[in-house]
Amino acid sequence: MSTPSQHHTTPPQGNTEQKSAPTRSETLQQVLTLWAVMVGLELVHQIFNVLIGLLDPSALRAAARQQSAAEGLSDTVVNATATAAILLMGLLNLVIIGVLTWMIFVVKNRSKRAPTAYMLLMIFSFFFAFRALLVFLASPSGDVPVALYAIDGSIQILTAVVGIIAYLLARKPEVVEWIGPTKPPKPPLSPKSKR
Repeated sequence: MSTPSQHHTTPPQGNTEQKSAPTRSETLQQVLTLWAVMVGLELVHQIFNVLIGLLDPSALRAAARQQSAAEGLSDTVVNATATAAILLMGLLNLVIIGVLTWMIFVVKNRSKRAPTAYMLLMIFSFFFAFRALLVFLASPSGDVPVALYAIDGSIQILTAVVGIIAYLLARKPEVVEWIGPTKPPKPPLSPKSKR
């Protein structure tokens, strides 16, 4: 007579009431996508910004000529200085775009810097909205085609709209829960420190 085999497995008797980590919600996915679009549009705007600056560097040249009048620099040096300044500003803006892209990945991966990244992306969302208001005050000048200014202005306005929508969605509870606390909890006082 054979004994019944004991091949069935029993589920582990662990703590089944563990608090699960928040999952990436659909709202969070939308916020991350909107921030990615916002940064992508900002990259396009910065490319247009450098292009417009190279097509019409008259404002920078005038400022450089005023500075170089006392030093007696040639026009070649002044023109080279203006071009270098435009390219340097473009490079600096590319670094900022790179940091914003990294911040999106920090929020997505929920690393320990997520609260800081979240706050920085929210600030830039507001900044792009404020900058879009200044577009209406700008007027084309120089030899740059008006169509180029119109395209660049439209990109800036679109960047602002996407940033504001991302800001509004990022304030939803499921996104804030994903980010976690902005400040670490204070450690409890030890018995020795109470004395």
